[in-house]
Amino acid sequence: MGQPTIGVSFNYRLSGFGFLQGRAVNESGAANIGLYDQRLALHWIQENIMAFGGDPSRVTIQGESAGAVSVGHHFLAYGGRDDGLFHAGIAESGGPLTTRALISLDEQDVLYNRVLNSTNCTGEDDTLQCLRSVPVDALKAAFEGVGFYPVMDGGIITNTPSIALRDGRFVKRPLLIGANTNEGAAFSYSRGRGLNTSADFRNMIVQYSGNKVIKNSTLEYLVDQYLNRLSPKVAQAQLGSVLLSPSPEFGRLWGKVTLYAGDYQFNAGRRYTTQKWAQYGVPSYSYRFDAVPNGIPRETMGATHFQEVSFVFKNFDGDGYQVNPLESNSTELQQSYHDLSTLMSQMWLNFANTLTPNGHQNLKANVTWPVYRNGNGTNIVFHLNGTYLEPDNWRANAIRRLIGSLHEFKL
Repeated sequence: MGQPTIGVSFNYRLSGFGFLQGRAVNESGAANIGLYDQRLALHWIQENIMAFGGDPSRVTIQGESAGAVSVGHHFLAYGGRDDGLFHAGIAESGGPLTTRALISLDEQDVLYNRVLNSTNCTGEDDTLQCLRSVPVDALKAAFEGVGFYPVMDGGIITNTPSIALRDGRFVKRPLLIGANTNEGAAFSYSRGRGLNTSADFRNMIVQYSGNKVIKNSTLEYLVDQYLNRLSPKVAQAQLGSVLLSPSPEFGRLWGKVTLYAGDYQFNAGRRYTTQKWAQYGVPSYSYRFDAVPNGIPRETMGATHFQEVSFVFKNFDGDGYQVNPLESNSTELQQSYHDLSTLMSQMWLNFANTLTPNGHQNLKANVTWPVYRNGNGTNIVFHLNGTYLEPDNWRANAIRRLIGSLHEFKL
């Protein structure tokens, strides 16, 4: 594509191996070691990439989902300290403001004690040392079913993301960030099907928050916004191919459940992030991915989580997939897949190289992706029938309330 690029990936410790939490872990300095693994890898790149023909001053960090959350943590690391490890970031379906609330030490100890109970380490004087002596397979089994996420440790994570962003404590580097139209569908399948009443919807909001104490006024406002203020016609238009109620199994509220789940987990955080980048005069580029790949149920899942990845990497051969996402029996549809994938991969590469996604010389692209402006934010929308721009103002009141309630959700 005329964009010389070196791709570097690295391993880091996952699950409890990288994100074990609790007082004993924090006191030993072992919290968030998965993030410190990543940080060490970024330092290694700075020290060694020249030996591979790379330029350490032009490193772009990129991630999707948990990877995008990691990208966000590095922008906020050490109170926004710029260690010169990267010159830009790309965050797909995630970013600096994650919905994984930074839980209290008491909540961390509950999870830590579950691991102790599963490994017979409960009565030990040094429980952490006991865990270190447990065979790795037994430890892995003990970690299953326990949610492990980054926590505030006074080092790499000094505060909640919303406060860090509010105060401008982030690395002032360009960011390409976005989410998919139906993000919430993938996350609602296991806990959002079969919802039919406002009480069901209310309980779903609490469940998604991790059962945090949320003001009744906030709950009622959100229920009203999604169930009453968002008309079926508008909701269906915003859902794309996903139906409001595809079948009794999915429930009468399926479509609106997925919209809320996507807004809570991704869209509110993305909007707040781009607003803060604009407020502090840092370029950001915001997108919405709205294409349904081959093999994805259109009426229930649509353009859901992870589906942009094959397009970004121009994966025409479908490597790593059971069903090739960019293949179709229709020659016309397959060409649309390939055209969109080519455009997106060019934009991503151009951003990594030049800090703007524009200037890629794609003759089929008839739109310039603008920098996000505060009070007048714009998304680029990647669609099979043509890429276009949209005002970033859909579900404005609901998302504004989500952003305004970040402290309630402990984000």
